[in-house]
Amino acid sequence: MRKFGIYLLFVAVAIVIASLYGVANHQVTFSVSQEYYTRFKFIQTNLADTLAAQHMTQPRSAVVIAGVKTSWLIGLCIGVILGLVALILPTADTFLPSAFQSLGLTILVSLLVAVGAYYAGPNAHIGSGIYATIPAHLPDNLTNRPAFLHAAWIQYGVHLGYIIGLVAGIIFLLIKNTRVRRRISNLDSDPNLDSPASL
Repeated sequence: MRKFGIYLLFVAVAIVIASLYGVANHQVTFSVSQEYYTRFKFIQTNLADTLAAQHMTQPRSAVVIAGVKTSWLIGLCIGVILGLVALILPTADTFLPSAFQSLGLTILVSLLVAVGAYYAGPNAHIGSGIYATIPAHLPDNLTNRPAFLHAAWIQYGVHLGYIIGLVAGIIFLLIKNTRVRRRISNLDSDPNLDSPASL
């Protein structure tokens, strides 16, 4: 029962962390290309008619909303999956630190892939709906087409990085589980060894 409560806490925190990360990467993307938002992302996320987006009085406020709208569900999915995998760990004391380590690894991988995508410039997009990172047809009369594409590539990297990072986080938890269980097994024969929670 204690593990389940910690699991729910972890999922909630994962949503918050993913949302904050989404806001941060969207702010960076906005700095690369405002047109990416005014000509695409605000429309995609149904924010084009908001006062901030329509009149550009406070565009970064609309960017914050776009960041949360495109990130919270990803955070939920990652939190649920990593949390479920982390439940295989034998003790509640090892569950939460390990789950957060795997979440941190997932975010880090996403960040690194996003940076790599910016420089490599993959001409592709991922997902559909609000998770598509580039329109099927580029808007007409873009004042800075390369910047628009670089912004799209950043978001492509973020999403692709989430997928790769999630796999890395799962592998990390499986390895951690093996180490913890081996440690517990060794404790049975030598109680002077450190507890599994210290791993």
